Amino acid sequence: MSLNITLPFGKEDTIKNLVFTILSKEYPLKIIELTNFIRKRYGKAVTFQAVRKALLELVENEVLIKNKTEFSINKEWVIKSKSVIDELYLTINQERITPKGIDSIKGEVSVFTFNSLNEMMKFWEEIIDDWYKDFKRGNPNINCWQGAHGWEAILHLDTEKKIMGQLKKKGIISYAVSTGSTPLDKNLWKFYKKIGLKVRLYPSSKLIDRTYYVGTYGETIVQAQLPDKIVEKLENFFKKNKNLENLDLDELAEIVNSRQKIKLTVIKNLGMAKQINKSILSQFD
Repeated sequence: MSLNITLPFGKEDTIKNLVFTILSKEYPLKIIELTNFIRKRYGKAVTFQAVRKALLELVENEVLIKNKTEFSINKEWVIKSKSVIDELYLTINQERITPKGIDSIKGEVSVFTFNSLNEMMKFWEEIIDDWYKDFKRGNPNINCWQGAHGWEAILHLDTEKKIMGQLKKKGIISYAVSTGSTPLDKNLWKFYKKIGLKVRLYPSSKLIDRTYYVGTYGETIVQAQLPDKIVEKLENFFKKNKNLENLDLDELAEIVNSRQKIKLTVIKNLGMAKQINKSILSQFD
C-alpha cells in the first residue's frame, strides 16, 4: 500500500509535489532524471526548466539539498517537520485552553478554544497588533491572509484601521485573498485597499473551503477552522446585504457572538510561514 502525504506545495500533481514524492523513494537524482521520471511515470508534460525552477525553490526553502548536480531530501527539514507535527499532535490531544493574553502563547504550537467567533477575532487582532509593535527593520516584512469574509471591518472598524494602518509606517507588505466575492465583500475590501493592502477576490465556488482562515505575521502563523453553522450564517448575511448601507448590525453581532466552540492554532515556524506566503502570493500572478 502506498502512502500519500499532503504537502504544502499546492495541488498533488504540481511539479514540487511530484519531485518530493520521487525523491522520497529514489535519490539522489539529477534534474534530467527527475524530468524523465515525471514524464514517463506520471505522464505529465514538463520542461527541464520547470523542473529546475521547482528544485531550486525547494532548495532555497531547505526542503531539498543539492550535492553537485544531484538532489535529495534534506534530513534536517524532515526532522524539524516531524518535531512540529509531534508537538501539534500532543497539543491538540491535550485539554485546550482559553488564552488570557499574548503571553498565553507558548512553544512552537499553541491551540486555544473560544466561546464565540468575536472572542476569537479579538485575540487574533491582539496577536497582529503585538507583531506590529515588535516589528523591526530587517524582520520578514510579508504578511499574508486568506479567508472567506472580512466581517471584522464592520464591527471592529476602528481597531482594524488602527492595527492595519501601521503597514506603510512599518514597511510591511500585506496581501489578502478573499474566497468570498459578494458585493458586500467587494465594498469591505475597498477599505483595506485604501490603507495599503493588496487584495485578490475569488469568484464564488462551492469547491472553496469557507471554514478555513489563515494569516502569517513574520514567523507566526494563525489559523482557524470555523464551525459549519457559523459559516452558513455568515454566507447568508453577506449574500443578502449588498452594501454597507442599511446593514442589519444586530444580526451580524448575533452571529459572531453566538456561543460556539471555535479552535484557533498559533504556530511559530518561519519555514512554514514562508510556504503559506508563497501559496497565497502565487494567487496574485
